[in-house]
Order: sequence, then structure tokens, then C-alpha cells
Amino acid sequence: MTIISQNSSNTSIAVVCFSNLRRQQTKDFCLRNGYPLINKKDKQYELLLLLHDDLIELYDSQLNTTISIDFLKGSLAHRHRFGGGRGQAIAKAVGLKSAITPTVLDTTAGLAGDAFVLATLGCPITLIERSPILFCLLENALERATLNETFQPITRQGFHIMQCDANDYIKEQRVKKQTAPDVIYIDPMYPDRKKSALVKKDMQILQRLHGKDDNTDELLDNALSFAKKRVVVKRPAYAGPLNDRKPDTSIKSKKTRYDIYTIEKML
Repeated sequence: MTIISQNSSNTSIAVVCFSNLRRQQTKDFCLRNGYPLINKKDKQYELLLLLHDDLIELYDSQLNTTISIDFLKGSLAHRHRFGGGRGQAIAKAVGLKSAITPTVLDTTAGLAGDAFVLATLGCPITLIERSPILFCLLENALERATLNETFQPITRQGFHIMQCDANDYIKEQRVKKQTAPDVIYIDPMYPDRKKSALVKKDMQILQRLHGKDDNTDELLDNALSFAKKRVVVKRPAYAGPLNDRKPDTSIKSKKTRYDIYTIEKML
């Protein structure tokens, strides 16, 4: 399995550690991934990974803002409480029904918003993220969440994260003849808008991390060769299907469309 180091864009990234407790962890991370370790914030770098005793966050010098992941409060907790349960579009797209709770492989974890929603609805889920920076944020969020008893049901049903290339992972699983997930979920970077309006700040930061190449050219074909029941691709309403491959059906919400490629019917 290939571990992806550095970022696929030309964005300059450095790491700052404010925690004596995380000093060795930080040194190991920088050595493993080739990032410079500096003593304080420096705006010559576009992105800075900031490690504190408890929280790990990502600072964007251009936007002068930080992002982190929190499964217990903030936007993810709000979406959990008020997102619409199994009636929301993403739940329908993966095939969630009263008697059906599919296993899901999320090949483009990002900030884990969609994966967390599916997990709160009962889906055992594995998240793949190729960026070591985003994986560090995910790992920290999971580390903090597992200390809270309200997260325990999600942990027990299955909520696993890994850093690797999704294409390599799928190929390796096929060679080893591992059990396939019911659903493979793909949320590629959105194509450029025709309108000039900027996307949300967290999405701008993700675009800087991944660049335009988000490594999904082969992903749909590989997913279709491995998933047991279906592949779901999240697209903006204005965009065509991924790789111009027509889906079997789609589920639409106001700004988003979920293209569904059916392999076998959900029973």
C-alpha cells in the first residue's frame, strides 16, 4: 500500500508544535512526510499544521483562519442532530432503509462530514485519506472523540481511518480477495464553477492541499470493480457525471447530486 507524502499541489506547508507532549510525534511526522518543522507561525508558508496538547488544526495564511475536525460539537454535531436522519439525500443514495444498513468505504474522506453522517445513521465505515495533513486532523478528531462515551456506539459499529491512496487500497484488497464493502463513496474535488463566487473557506483550504489533481481519474473504475452493491459519486448540481460516465440513477438535493452506479440490488 502506497503512503502518500507531501501534497499534490505546489502549496507551501510547514508544521508548528506548541506542545511538549507532542514534540516527538511532530518530529516523526515531519521526518516521515518531508515537512519543515518551525518554531512559530510564519506567513511565508501558505498552510501551517499547528499541534497543541489536545487539538491539532490547520492554519491558512491567506485566509487568516484555521480549520479542525470535531465529531462532538460544531457543524458535524449540528448535522447529526438536525440533518434529517435516514430521509436525507446521502442516506438514500447509499441505500439506507429501515432494514438495510450497508457497509461503506469512503475513498475521499476529506474533513469527514459525509462519513460522520453515515456513521451516525448506523453504517460501519472505513475512511481513506491520502493527504498526511488531513489524516493528522482526522486522527486527532477520532482520538478526542473516543474519550467521550457518546461516540462509543460509532466506535463499536466500525469507524476506521487510514492514510493511503484509494486506488492502491482497492487494488490490494482485490488481490487479497478481501470482503468488499456494500457501497463505495466518492466525493471528488468539485470542478471550477462558471460563476465567480468563492467556495467556503474550508473547501478552499482543501483545494490548496490537493490541487486540481485529486486522484480520481481511475477511482470510479476501480470502485466499480470492487464494491458489492453500488458506487455513489457526489457531484455539484451544475456538473456532469464523473469521467462522463452516465449513472444508473441519481438523487438530487438543492445544490448536490448523488450519482448511483448499481452493481447489485440492495435486499
